[in-house]
Amino acid sequence: MTNGYGKPPEFSFDKINFDLIKKYIIPIAIILGIIIIGYSSIFTVKANQEATILRFGKYMETVGPGLQFKLPFGIDKVYAGEVKRIYNEEFGYRTLRSGRESVIDSDFRGAKEVSLMLTGDRNCAEVNWVVRYKIKNLKDFLFNVRNVKATIRDVSEAVMRQLIGDRSIDEVLTIGRRDIEQVAEGDIETILDSYGCGIAVQVVNLKGVDPPVQVKDAFDAVNKAVQLREQIINEAEGKKNKIIPFAMGKKEQVIKEAEGYKIKRINEATGDTKAFLAVWAEYEKAKDVTRRRLYLETMERVIPECEEIFIIDKEQGGILPILNLGGSRVTK
Repeated sequence: MTNGYGKPPEFSFDKINFDLIKKYIIPIAIILGIIIIGYSSIFTVKANQEATILRFGKYMETVGPGLQFKLPFGIDKVYAGEVKRIYNEEFGYRTLRSGRESVIDSDFRGAKEVSLMLTGDRNCAEVNWVVRYKIKNLKDFLFNVRNVKATIRDVSEAVMRQLIGDRSIDEVLTIGRRDIEQVAEGDIETILDSYGCGIAVQVVNLKGVDPPVQVKDAFDAVNKAVQLREQIINEAEGKKNKIIPFAMGKKEQVIKEAEGYKIKRINEATGDTKAFLAVWAEYEKAKDVTRRRLYLETMERVIPECEEIFIIDKEQGGILPILNLGGSRVTK
């Protein structure tokens, strides 16, 4: 039978040169074996990862980023983990899209069961929070706990319910939020460390603490009243802090002025006393001379202040007959 192109070519095993194949098959097999062994023995760990090596199921070591080696043919198994990545566990909500305009969903199935909590004063609050963590020990993270994610969620929810249950609704909604975050962060990491989860809690953030929808309007009114009260108190404190220091300064100023006046008067009186005693001592030494000097000094101070001066002879019998009221202002 022909195929339209003539007779088909004849094939015979006798024409095959097996010596040439035997000459190259062993080197080719060796090269292929080296390639296969090299391919299965070399692996790469990314910059943000670490990798653990198990040999026949037994942990051997943890290696860092870069080109690494292991035993081939499944003897060593490698498990990598992103140890520099920040992982998030969200409670009561979930982020559908993150970025400049994030999209958050709080109405999915099971959200209310997680977020709805009872406070210490028997009020209800819807608490949404997020736990951010990193892998600090890859070996513990991979092999100590079967489901680390579920463990983190269970422990975080238990800790948060305990903290909310120990506080009043006012503390949860306002002043106690930062304290809750700090205590929750420490308590969650302590419990997870006791389980050997191999993670480090970075932060716990309360994303939203709100009263249930049914009573939200009443709680908002109460919060506005509390804020108004705090505003009035702060304004009063500001005025008090302004007026009291001013009054204290004024008081100190008056006291200092009085003390200065007192010291001035004491010094003046002391000086006058010393001056009088000095004059008295001189007077005792020469009474006539001192008396005349005092008289002259006194007249020297007094006479310039007088508008009219009358000089009368001491031997004159009467003043009225010789007083010239319309004449000279100086009469002898």
